[in-house]
Amino acid sequence: FDLQATGSEGGPWTDSFSIPVSCGGGSSESLDIRISDTYDDAEERIVSGNMILKGSDLELVEDSATQTVGLRFQNITIPQGATISGAAIEFAADEVHSGDTDLTFHGQAADNAEAFSSNLADVSTRPKTSAAGDWPNVPAWTTVHEIYTSPNLAPIIQEIVSRGGWSSGNSLVIIITGSGRRVAEAFDGRPELAPVLHIDYKEP
Repeated sequence: FDLQATGSEGGPWTDSFSIPVSCGGGSSESLDIRISDTYDDAEERIVSGNMILKGSDLELVEDSATQTVGLRFQNITIPQGATISGAAIEFAADEVHSGDTDLTFHGQAADNAEAFSSNLADVSTRPKTSAAGDWPNVPAWTTVHEIYTSPNLAPIIQEIVSRGGWSSGNSLVIIITGSGRRVAEAFDGRPELAPVLHIDYKEP
């Protein structure tokens, strides 16, 4: 701003100053992270707690018994405190199914989630985020290897990257429960078709 003033005793006097204006924070970015290791996707039998770590597919969530499914995504290069504007998991169908299916997603409430192990109930016993995402009435999966995308999971990712101990490059886990049956490709079946986590975010 440039100012000029005059008065009865003389002048004019001039001065200038500037005011910085912030336009909404950092730049918008996106990230796609695919499951990349045998121990990053896991199925847990709910009744027994037995773990399946090397299956060729992921039953969401009914197989011969009901399961809890865990997905770990490594090297999430999002800084602590970033704003998550959107997030979803992309699944490649391994089988065709159309029965009634309802899924619920949580995150693991951890700063840097560890890989899954053969320890009993190593998915269900992990602490869960308060934030959750529901996928009710999952559409029929009608074509093998077609991509089917979950609803928005941004609140879950936001809770994790807002943790005080979160750092760019850490890993996070998504935990899936529910009822019904959809079958997705797993890392040990088709690595190039393993689930992908897509995140849209804004730098803090």
